Amino acid sequence: MMIKHLNPREKIVVVVGLVVLLFLFVWFALLSPYFKTMGTLERKIVTHQQNLQKVEAMREQISQLRQQLAGVKVAKQGAKPLFSLVENMAVQTGVREQLLSMRPQPVTTQGQFRQQLVEIRLEKISLSQVVKLLHAIEYRSGGVQVKSMQIKPRFEDRSMLDVNMVLMSLESL
Repeated sequence: MMIKHLNPREKIVVVVGLVVLLFLFVWFALLSPYFKTMGTLERKIVTHQQNLQKVEAMREQISQLRQQLAGVKVAKQGAKPLFSLVENMAVQTGVREQLLSMRPQPVTTQGQFRQQLVEIRLEKISLSQVVKLLHAIEYRSGGVQVKSMQIKPRFEDRSMLDVNMVLMSLESL
Protein backbone atom coordinates (compact mmCIF):
# COMPACT_ATOMS: atom_id res chain seq x y z
CA MET A 1 0.00 0.00 0.00
CA MET A 2 0.96 3.55 -0.47
CA ILE A 3 0.70 4.54 3.17
CA LYS A 4 3.78 2.41 3.94
CA HIS A 5 5.86 4.57 1.63
CA LEU A 6 4.91 7.83 3.35
CA ASN A 7 7.01 9.45 6.02
CA PRO A 8 5.46 9.91 9.51
CA ARG A 9 4.54 13.57 8.94
CA GLU A 10 2.66 12.68 5.72
CA LYS A 11 0.91 9.81 7.52
CA ILE A 12 -0.32 12.27 10.17
CA VAL A 13 -1.66 14.61 7.46
CA VAL A 14 -3.46 11.71 5.73
CA VAL A 15 -4.96 10.46 9.03
CA VAL A 16 -6.06 13.99 10.01
CA GLY A 17 -7.58 14.44 6.54
CA LEU A 18 -9.43 11.13 6.84
CA VAL A 19 -10.71 12.11 10.30
CA VAL A 20 -11.91 15.49 8.95
CA LEU A 21 -13.61 13.76 5.99
CA LEU A 22 -15.22 11.24 8.34
CA PHE A 23 -16.42 14.07 10.62
CA LEU A 24 -17.84 16.01 7.64
CA PHE A 25 -19.59 12.88 6.36
CA VAL A 26 -21.09 12.15 9.77
CA TRP A 27 -22.16 15.81 10.13
CA PHE A 28 -23.78 16.24 6.70
CA ALA A 29 -25.14 12.70 6.32
CA LEU A 30 -26.38 12.04 9.85
CA LEU A 31 -26.29 14.88 12.38
CA SER A 32 -27.46 17.86 10.29
CA PRO A 33 -30.58 16.09 8.92
CA TYR A 34 -31.28 14.76 12.41
CA PHE A 35 -31.16 18.26 13.98
CA LYS A 36 -33.28 19.74 11.16
CA THR A 37 -35.88 16.98 11.59
CA MET A 38 -35.93 17.44 15.35
CA GLY A 39 -36.40 21.22 14.98
CA THR A 40 -39.24 20.70 12.50
CA LEU A 41 -40.89 18.16 14.78
CA GLU A 42 -40.61 20.48 17.78
CA ARG A 43 -42.29 23.29 15.80
CA LYS A 44 -45.03 20.89 14.73
CA ILE A 45 -45.55 19.83 18.34
CA VAL A 46 -45.96 23.47 19.41
CA THR A 47 -48.37 24.13 16.51
CA HIS A 48 -50.41 21.02 17.31
CA GLN A 49 -50.53 21.96 20.99
CA GLN A 50 -51.87 25.39 20.03
CA ASN A 51 -54.42 23.77 17.71
CA LEU A 52 -55.42 21.40 20.49
CA GLN A 53 -56.01 24.36 22.82
CA LYS A 54 -58.16 26.01 20.15
CA VAL A 55 -60.14 22.80 19.65
CA GLU A 56 -60.67 22.48 23.41
CA ALA A 57 -61.90 26.09 23.56
CA MET A 58 -64.25 25.40 20.66
CA ARG A 59 -65.47 22.22 22.37
CA GLU A 60 -66.23 24.28 25.47
CA GLN A 61 -68.12 26.83 23.36
CA ILE A 62 -70.07 24.04 21.66
CA SER A 63 -70.89 22.56 25.04
CA GLN A 64 -72.12 25.95 26.30
CA LEU A 65 -74.18 26.49 23.16
CA ARG A 66 -75.72 23.03 23.52
CA GLN A 67 -76.62 23.82 27.12
CA GLN A 68 -78.17 27.11 26.02
CA LEU A 69 -80.05 25.35 23.25
CA ALA A 70 -81.28 22.71 25.68
CA GLY A 71 -82.34 25.53 28.00
CA VAL A 72 -84.35 27.20 25.27
CA LYS A 73 -87.79 26.03 26.12
CA VAL A 74 -90.19 28.11 24.21
CA ALA A 75 -93.50 27.84 25.96
CA LYS A 76 -96.14 26.99 23.46
CA GLN A 77 -98.67 29.75 23.83
CA GLY A 78 -101.63 27.38 23.58
CA ALA A 79 -102.86 27.64 20.01
CA LYS A 80 -101.61 31.22 19.62
CA PRO A 81 -99.37 31.68 16.64
CA LEU A 82 -96.61 34.27 16.67
CA PHE A 83 -98.79 36.64 14.62
CA SER A 84 -101.41 37.04 17.34
CA LEU A 85 -98.78 37.20 20.08
CA VAL A 86 -97.09 40.12 18.31
CA GLU A 87 -100.43 41.85 17.83
CA ASN A 88 -101.20 41.48 21.55
CA MET A 89 -97.78 42.96 22.44
CA ALA A 90 -98.47 45.92 20.14
CA VAL A 91 -101.76 46.55 21.93
CA GLN A 92 -100.19 46.13 25.40
CA THR A 93 -97.33 48.53 24.65
CA GLY A 94 -99.60 51.13 23.03
CA VAL A 95 -98.15 51.03 19.53
CA ARG A 96 -101.17 49.46 17.80
CA GLU A 97 -102.03 52.75 16.10
CA GLN A 98 -98.51 53.01 14.62
CA LEU A 99 -98.57 49.40 13.36
CA LEU A 100 -98.74 49.79 9.59
CA SER A 101 -98.45 46.12 8.58
CA MET A 102 -97.75 42.63 9.88
CA ARG A 103 -96.70 39.90 7.48
CA PRO A 104 -96.16 36.34 8.65
CA GLN A 105 -93.32 34.56 6.85
CA PRO A 106 -93.34 30.85 5.94
CA VAL A 107 -92.65 28.51 8.86
CA THR A 108 -89.31 26.70 8.59
CA THR A 109 -87.96 23.69 10.45
CA GLN A 110 -84.34 23.56 11.63
CA GLY A 111 -83.37 20.35 13.34
CA GLN A 112 -85.63 19.85 16.33
CA PHE A 113 -87.11 23.34 16.16
CA ARG A 114 -89.80 25.06 14.13
CA GLN A 115 -89.11 28.71 13.37
CA GLN A 116 -91.89 31.27 12.93
CA LEU A 117 -91.20 34.75 11.54
CA VAL A 118 -93.39 37.87 11.45
CA GLU A 119 -92.32 41.09 9.74
CA ILE A 120 -93.86 44.25 11.20
CA ARG A 121 -93.75 47.88 10.02
CA LEU A 122 -94.34 50.74 12.40
CA GLU A 123 -94.65 54.37 11.30
CA LYS A 124 -94.46 57.62 13.24
CA ILE A 125 -93.31 55.93 16.45
CA SER A 126 -91.22 57.60 19.14
CA LEU A 127 -87.95 56.22 20.44
CA SER A 128 -89.49 55.58 23.87
CA GLN A 129 -92.25 53.50 22.24
CA VAL A 130 -89.64 51.47 20.34
CA VAL A 131 -87.76 50.83 23.58
CA LYS A 132 -91.01 49.86 25.33
CA LEU A 133 -91.86 47.41 22.53
CA LEU A 134 -88.36 45.92 22.53
CA HIS A 135 -88.51 45.52 26.31
CA ALA A 136 -91.84 43.71 26.00
CA ILE A 137 -90.43 41.45 23.30
CA GLU A 138 -87.38 40.67 25.40
CA TYR A 139 -89.02 40.05 28.77
CA ARG A 140 -92.73 39.31 28.30
CA SER A 141 -92.98 37.47 25.02
CA GLY A 142 -92.16 33.90 26.01
CA GLY A 143 -89.27 33.32 23.63
CA VAL A 144 -89.84 35.84 20.83
CA GLN A 145 -86.63 37.42 19.58
CA VAL A 146 -85.80 40.27 17.23
CA LYS A 147 -84.10 38.73 14.21
CA SER A 148 -83.52 42.01 12.35
CA MET A 149 -84.49 45.64 12.75
CA GLN A 150 -84.19 48.80 10.67
CA ILE A 151 -84.91 52.23 12.12
CA LYS A 152 -85.16 55.38 10.00
CA PRO A 153 -86.03 58.90 11.16
CA ARG A 154 -89.05 60.51 9.45
CA PHE A 155 -88.30 63.24 6.93
CA GLU A 156 -90.89 65.72 8.18
CA ASP A 157 -90.30 65.10 11.93
CA ARG A 158 -86.85 63.77 12.93
CA SER A 159 -88.08 62.83 16.43
CA MET A 160 -90.46 60.25 14.93
CA LEU A 161 -89.20 56.96 13.49
CA ASP A 162 -90.18 54.34 10.94
CA VAL A 163 -89.30 50.84 12.10
CA ASN A 164 -89.13 47.58 10.14
CA MET A 165 -88.63 44.56 12.35
CA VAL A 166 -88.58 40.78 11.85
CA LEU A 167 -89.57 38.86 14.97
CA MET A 168 -88.77 35.18 15.42
CA SER A 169 -89.88 32.42 17.73
CA LEU A 170 -88.55 28.91 18.06
CA GLU A 171 -90.76 26.05 19.05
CA SER A 172 -89.49 22.58 19.84
CA LEU A 173 -91.09 19.81 17.82
